[in-house]
Amino acid sequence: MAFSVKDIKGDISRGVARNSHYEMIIDGNEQITFRTISVTAPGRSILSTASGVYGAPQEVGYGAQFSPISAQIYCSPDHSERKFFTEWQDKIVGPHRTGGGFAFESDFNAGYYKDYIKDVTIKQYDEEGTKTHEIKLREVYPKNVGEMSYSYQASELLLFTVSLQYRYFTE
Repeated sequence: MAFSVKDIKGDISRGVARNSHYEMIIDGNEQITFRTISVTAPGRSILSTASGVYGAPQEVGYGAQFSPISAQIYCSPDHSERKFFTEWQDKIVGPHRTGGGFAFESDFNAGYYKDYIKDVTIKQYDEEGTKTHEIKLREVYPKNVGEMSYSYQASELLLFTVSLQYRYFTE
């Protein structure tokens, strides 16, 4: 099928989304919102199983699987953005990293799911700053807070990556 230039121009006249016109909001934490330099949108995979007794097998879907999203975040001099995520992880796996010395067994106690989940919102804006799309991640927690890379060879801005696991999303 051939497309005419008129059809393509007509479709593009609706506008295009810019990957730089977004914000990620975690429980209204503006510090994280302003320092998030990139974030991925959620994806979904369909879980399936082979079905059929005779002939060619048939794949049948039975559920959804959600992969974590990732965000890159700039650090302030006191690393408060990273502390936000590691303290959030402490609610999941215990505060054993904060003892300054020997950690007791109780410092590794796991938290209750309902006590550490939050909702995260990713908003998309157009050129005028009007919200055009919104994705809400439900029951989110930081699965991985990535390492930070220090180096005498460069004076780049310090950043880290965080992976956020969620139960499902709406849009």
